[in-house]
Amino acid sequence: MILNCMPVEILSREEADRLRELTGADIKDVDNIKDHVDILDEVEAIIPPWRFKAEELALMKNLKWVQAFSAGVNTYPLEEIRKRDILLTNSSGVHAPQMTDHIMGMILAFSRGLIPSIREQKEKKWSVDFSLSELTDKEMLIVGAGSIGKVLARKANAFDMKVIGLKRTVEELPYFDKVLPLEDLREAMKSADYVVILAPLTKDTRGLIGKEELALMKKDAVLVNLARGPLVDEKELILALQEGRIRGAGLDVFSREPLPEESPLWDLDNVILTPHMGGFSDGSNERSLKLIAENIRRFQNKEELLNEVDLTLGY
Repeated sequence: MILNCMPVEILSREEADRLRELTGADIKDVDNIKDHVDILDEVEAIIPPWRFKAEELALMKNLKWVQAFSAGVNTYPLEEIRKRDILLTNSSGVHAPQMTDHIMGMILAFSRGLIPSIREQKEKKWSVDFSLSELTDKEMLIVGAGSIGKVLARKANAFDMKVIGLKRTVEELPYFDKVLPLEDLREAMKSADYVVILAPLTKDTRGLIGKEELALMKKDAVLVNLARGPLVDEKELILALQEGRIRGAGLDVFSREPLPEESPLWDLDNVILTPHMGGFSDGSNERSLKLIAENIRRFQNKEELLNEVDLTLGY
């Protein structure tokens, strides 16, 4: 048996039925794992909720496989999954089209003054008293040149941008002018016009962008984060934005979500703020369903699964 614990506002019952049709698998939709203790011994696989707790995992004695609906798995009990030798796979790759559109939209909004234009439109004000720039020859630094970063590099190339990538394992990648080790982060931030955070959240990357890193950015540079909020020291970022030490920030993720009403980020004119929606689109669920269906087929046939997470690295 496979448990589907995704909320219906993310994976509708119709889509869950489609997953059953695609696979023929015994998939049970549940809202709360603890309400179904009578069947948990039969569960071999699970599509868990966003926050999968260790005590929920412990209830499933015969669990063999966890399939994340997201790419990030930092909200799962990774150590307990590793100790029990359970397979963990994620949905890496299905979010690249919409997330990279979102990022380029934020960058274009800063480049072409779209945010102040929208504000002044409401006031029926005709003026061009804000900065306008172009993306040609501007430098984009992609911190985390994984599957999403590769798609972003291609789109940035179409705007004639220079693209630098940072990743744990250095390799030549198409559409990147250069790929550097993550250890070169501080040096690379000095010349970047747009710093895009796409790295996974692990114990090593938490607080990756802090006071010292922000101080290295150019005054007219923009930080964009569509990865995870805790990768950036939010308090230090707010200070840098309030003091005008960087041009602005495009943020889809935050240290606390929903973003508290008292956060200064709501009122900053140099911030584009979206409610963690970068991974959703009219095509994302269909890609997710096809990926998960293929992994269910492989699981049933005892074949190697797609997107297996390295439980030591956390991604």
